[in-house]
Amino acid sequence: MRNVHVQEAVDLLIEYIDKLSEGEALGSPTPRALKQIFDDHIDGHGGSVTLACAFLAAYSLTDPDWDFNSVPTGTRGKYGDKRLAGELTFRHVTLHNSITAFGENLGWKGNVRNFQLTSDSRFSDFLGRIRALSTEERQGIVRHIAWRLHESRVIPKALPKLPSSYLSYARSLALCEVLLTIPSEGHIQQFLVAAFLEIHRRRLGNRVVTHHPHASDKFDRTTGDIEEFRNDNLVAAYEVTVRDDWKNRLADFGSKVVDAKLPKYIIFASNVRSDPELFPAANLVNFVERLHFDLAIVDLSDFFSVFCAELQREEIEQAINRAYELLLDPRLCGRADLIARFRDATDQWLEN
Repeated sequence: MRNVHVQEAVDLLIEYIDKLSEGEALGSPTPRALKQIFDDHIDGHGGSVTLACAFLAAYSLTDPDWDFNSVPTGTRGKYGDKRLAGELTFRHVTLHNSITAFGENLGWKGNVRNFQLTSDSRFSDFLGRIRALSTEERQGIVRHIAWRLHESRVIPKALPKLPSSYLSYARSLALCEVLLTIPSEGHIQQFLVAAFLEIHRRRLGNRVVTHHPHASDKFDRTTGDIEEFRNDNLVAAYEVTVRDDWKNRLADFGSKVVDAKLPKYIIFASNVRSDPELFPAANLVNFVERLHFDLAIVDLSDFFSVFCAELQREEIEQAINRAYELLLDPRLCGRADLIARFRDATDQWLEN
């Protein structure tokens, strides 16, 4: 039978990294003495030992019967070392030096029960020290390991550092308008909105999280394509759409407002100003008057007209690069065709 604790250990590390990427805290800071158990040990070791230590520390939390000596059965393969390395590479983590399978690199082949980690100088001291810790202390080390992995990310950017003249209001808005026209099934449009909101809301200390554009809100238990949190409390939810069928979901939006106790629901949509049901505002009043909740419907072009004016130039640069990062994220998109279109648009803009 498959050792499910291996997959659970990988899941734990990835979950922590993703939470950090979304701006969440993992808990109380890890004491310096505990952090040094990992940091001092991996200093001078390669990516395979580093990642194996990260995995084994996490495994010590998922398998309470582990003896800290044997290589866990199932470490090698698609559920263990290969999956962990692949997920880290997808997230642009560099601490593991982009290795693809630490178990194979370390010689953990064949019958892994023949290997004694406590007799292996690459792991004996590390495992001896974490074995002596309490569960709570090992949890602290794993949180620190996740932070080290997260902090080592080197994320490709769509824009380099630019002279301030490149990010004037007019030029910034022109770039956004070009990006909005790219056919992307709503991916680029949603990620641009999410990125601009995220950068702006940092001023307030709020956290903005975006979800896969094609994910079911009901299945994922989310309130919108984009959610905004203050101190882990949901304070706003947003829908981003380039299609007109959102009008068929008004009852669903109303349920979300009630369930989440939100003051209003906000939709950023294409072609609002060309829709006689929605524009001018006098027509919008008639459209929403039958609803039992407050609904804001904003044209995508209006959103960027306002936010390109509101954000400072360095913030706009951060927002464009953040949108590109979201597009690269395999959990959200990762499609090579859309990534190429985004890069082509920004490259052409840079040359004009």
